Amino acid sequence: MSVSKKWFASVATVLFCAQSALADVVAAWNFNSLTGTVPTSMVADAGQGGLSLSEFTGGLSGLVGTDINAYNGDIAGQSLTVTGTTQNTKSLVIDVNTLGKKQLQFSMAARRSSSGFAGMLVQVWNGEIWKDVGSISANTTQWQLYSMDLSSFTFVDNGSLRLRIQFSGATSASGNARIDNVRIEGSLVPAPGAIAAIGVAAAAGARRGARTPEANAPKPVVAKVDVTKPDVQPVVETAPAKIRAKKLPIKQK
Repeated sequence: MSVSKKWFASVATVLFCAQSALADVVAAWNFNSLTGTVPTSMVADAGQGGLSLSEFTGGLSGLVGTDINAYNGDIAGQSLTVTGTTQNTKSLVIDVNTLGKKQLQFSMAARRSSSGFAGMLVQVWNGEIWKDVGSISANTTQWQLYSMDLSSFTFVDNGSLRLRIQFSGATSASGNARIDNVRIEGSLVPAPGAIAAIGVAAAAGARRGARTPEANAPKPVVAKVDVTKPDVQPVVETAPAKIRAKKLPIKQK
């Protein structure tokens, strides 16, 4: 690889890594404040966003949570718990501002009772209809982490995201599902300055490569083999040999 190509590759890698390192939480909820009546809406505990529970007709409480997927060292406090068959088909709705963010990811910890909500359908709003992302069937014996890639839903990039979780499949009045440490994350949209910096670095690398000895170094001169003298080995010179002039005697007339 030429010096200019190496220079460009190294600069591009540094810029890419610096940009990727800025990926962070957009909004996160830990539900640790749920010690009494559950409110119909909750602001994010980290980042910026809102979570609405206005569809539910009761059946909401806080039970012991987990530290799985906890953000920034949040403790395993409380979790959001949905209980009872009357809450089948009800949804919680999340709204976050994604300005400057792309390649969004959704994740949360969840578990349920044996007669609890067997299905939690995750969907995103495209401005006209809800689009399915995937369905979660939580474990009945322990907390587990569930995550979904939202990067293919490019309409939620660099603007706003509305996401909902619809509960279904509870078979008893005491059947429940618990969710905790809900997180929306994304990567920063590359700034125009970063893209311009790559172009400048490439141009500088090209100029540097043009001046490198690699491009202007003299090529070795390969001696020819005299086939009439097989015992004589060819000699490889790194530069043409200097020829010395021999002074010839002048004959007197």
